[in-house]
Amino acid sequence: MNKLLITCFLMLCSFKGFSTCIAIYIGDDGNIYIAADSKRTFFFSDNNGINNFESVCKIHHVGTNYFAVSGIDDGSLLKAANRALQQNTNIDTAIKSFGTAMVKRYRYLMAGTKLYYPDKLKNFLNNGLAQVSFFGFYNGLPRVVDVEFLCHLDKSGKVVPTYRLRPIFALTVIGISTDIKNAQPGDFPEKAAMQQNPSLYVEALVKIEAKKQPQAVGAPIDLMELCPDGAVWIRKNEDALSY
Repeated sequence: MNKLLITCFLMLCSFKGFSTCIAIYIGDDGNIYIAADSKRTFFFSDNNGINNFESVCKIHHVGTNYFAVSGIDDGSLLKAANRALQQNTNIDTAIKSFGTAMVKRYRYLMAGTKLYYPDKLKNFLNNGLAQVSFFGFYNGLPRVVDVEFLCHLDKSGKVVPTYRLRPIFALTVIGISTDIKNAQPGDFPEKAAMQQNPSLYVEALVKIEAKKQPQAVGAPIDLMELCPDGAVWIRKNEDALSY
């Protein structure tokens, strides 16, 4: 196992927790509303002690299949999702192919992390590795599926990465979401906004995290409405990098 590879992985791909916040909501009108922050925060700092940031778009698509990425080694998550969707016309088969490919990669990377950086492993065991949401319209109906990557130690102490699927029927928030779960009622917009302007509602959820976790979650917030006949970008950061 290459220690340099593991070192580069931890430096370049391990952000501050899940340094992202993406909210996805299936509205009463049947459309899918997505809000995603565009801040990518690295663990390490430059010589002046200032955190390194870059702006990226976290909403992606292959044809009519869309997905949003949150987690460590996000470049590999993006690559594996693109490949799975390009090679499989059935979305369930594509998601399974994606999950299998990333479990294989995480198995290698987490084994190296345990070997060379055991102090870092605890974070991954406690918080998981990544979350990816796939969404789109299938047979004319909106569908959202969360794929969550986790890892644990077996009886022999070997790191075992796994993934699980979670179908979403209304609202999901991936990335840093503890602050949303613990937010005060006054932090949320009126419930009527979910019906009257669902795009502003999902944006408000991301803003809660941006306020609570400014080093990890930040503007500009990309905002998209996905309809059966295609996507409408309500707001998109055109200067964001592709990763």
